[in-house]
Amino acid sequence: MKTIVRAGSGAPSDLAPATLTVATASGHPLAATLRRGYARRHRGWHLGAALGATTEAGWMPATRLLEDAETLERALMAVGREVGSTRRDVQASLLLESYAWRLALPLAGALVAESRIPTPGPEGVALRLTGDGLPGTIRLLRGRFVALPEDPAARHPDADVVSDRNRLDVCLASVLIAHFDAFVETLNAASGRSRRALWRTVADRTATALLYAGLAANRMATADAAARRTLAHPPLEYPPRYTEIANRPVHLRHGCCLWWRTSAATTCLTCPLRVARGDTALPCPARAERTAAGRSGRQWSTGKTTRSAPAT
Repeated sequence: MKTIVRAGSGAPSDLAPATLTVATASGHPLAATLRRGYARRHRGWHLGAALGATTEAGWMPATRLLEDAETLERALMAVGREVGSTRRDVQASLLLESYAWRLALPLAGALVAESRIPTPGPEGVALRLTGDGLPGTIRLLRGRFVALPEDPAARHPDADVVSDRNRLDVCLASVLIAHFDAFVETLNAASGRSRRALWRTVADRTATALLYAGLAANRMATADAAARRTLAHPPLEYPPRYTEIANRPVHLRHGCCLWWRTSAATTCLTCPLRVARGDTALPCPARAERTAAGRSGRQWSTGKTTRSAPAT
């Protein structure tokens, strides 16, 4: 059985040989888009990613989480240790939060800023774990992408051309559903967390990633339209709910990530357990007022920060 490969461990890359490597991808139009994504940032998060397989230590196919029960178990346990919860549903929810966030950001960034959608397929994403075994960084292994007819790279052999912007935005839904379907099934079986709750996580992370992409590229109207088209198809039928809280643009989540059941013992800023009132959101007394005196949040790799909230 293969063991988990951690960043900085010195273990070799666990990526199978691929036709697209870092060297061969350097001149690829999608690589250029993803590189430019590193310069587009919002609240400290960039919207870029690397393209091509690498021999650097610590990388594994993201599908290892689906194929190897030991790898999945270690990842879930690592999340539990980090957030202070032995509940398997909490661990599964926050593991998916972290991974979906990291994948959604470069996809959203490419779509909003450059009207391209990477389509790596379920086998085309690699994951590098932190030294604690938590999701750290993703890279794409395949160069296929969807573009519009006027795209300068529309004639590239890896380009799939769609006729208009509506169809392009809908393609993002297809990419996400194809990628996360197996993850949802695996985490449901491992944790008992419902499929609908897990799909809400994917939808909420996607809505927030598109929000960040729109703000980073100063193309919020494009991002809003993309979010509404993307998040209108089962099982991602959870449309964006963009608003402001304390003059800060946010997406009001459809699903609770269970952060309030961690040692932080408080809800996130945009949790559905809070009641939205204008530009403020107050905790729902019946569900969310569990903060213990003197307790503070913990920083971890899904965008959870010392504010005890996921990236919103």
